[in-house]
Amino acid sequence: MRRLGVEPFERARRFLHTEARPLERTLFAFRFERGASERVVAELQRFANDDGGFGNALEPDVRTPSSSALATALALRTLEDLDAPAEHPVVRRAIDWLVSTYDADAQAWRVVPPDANDHPHAPWWHEEGGSLARIFDGFRVIPRALIVGLLHRFGAHLPAARLDEVTEATVSCVEGLEVLGEGGGSDLEYVVRLARTEAVPESYRRRLIARIRAAIPEVVEQDPGNWSTYCVTPLRAVPSPDSIGADLIAPELEANLDWLIDRQCPDGAWDPTWDYPYRGGMAGARTEWRGILTLETLTTLRAFGRIEGPQ
Repeated sequence: MRRLGVEPFERARRFLHTEARPLERTLFAFRFERGASERVVAELQRFANDDGGFGNALEPDVRTPSSSALATALALRTLEDLDAPAEHPVVRRAIDWLVSTYDADAQAWRVVPPDANDHPHAPWWHEEGGSLARIFDGFRVIPRALIVGLLHRFGAHLPAARLDEVTEATVSCVEGLEVLGEGGGSDLEYVVRLARTEAVPESYRRRLIARIRAAIPEVVEQDPGNWSTYCVTPLRAVPSPDSIGADLIAPELEANLDWLIDRQCPDGAWDPTWDYPYRGGMAGARTEWRGILTLETLTTLRAFGRIEGPQ
């Protein structure tokens, strides 16, 4: 079993402290150096808007300053990881923004706003005649599955009947998907997050867990030769030892961890596996992604006991 050594860990630490965004720097300090959660919240708020939502390239591939369901959900996911209380004003305003932008007819949230086209963005976020709704299947899983879990975690003040309605719609949709784990697996990642949210009623969680366990053996890429492509790697599906389905792909997880350690760059960072030439207005996004991925990688390696020495 390979472990990330002390010197490679220090290279990753230096990269995060010198090259990553302040948000990832403070998150690293919080997770690995007993840093204050308040500093993370302060940096996160730099991406917030007056309407309570989040935008401003919190998701590096969408550079619009406008609030989006995607960025707001990602912000709330970070606040959840910080164990922020539901009554925290940043949390409450973000939840209220999500409630106000919910499309009751579609029972979903549009993933990014229409003006994303007017700002630098990766090609997969480009809107052309309703293309995003078609690509993301009416936004019924992305971003809805992530948002529903956050509403259960933070939305105790919301009408129970409406929350139950959108939860049932989401779970039924997940159960009916022909494939759970399309592309790079963000849909699977979001559904796993929903299923692991303790505030979600157990009856829903059981149904989701059954669907996830059925999907993992089918969609996880088991060939190490393909892990450098944008695919559902074992660790994308099972990011921690106690995650759903870890028992189903235990050998693949160990091999993926070894592979991940070997993928570290000389400067200590980890590169994106997707192929996109970050140029022009998107030039800075690649460095931002490297910071995000380096933090995620260190977090995963520690969860599996794959880092040497104390952290």
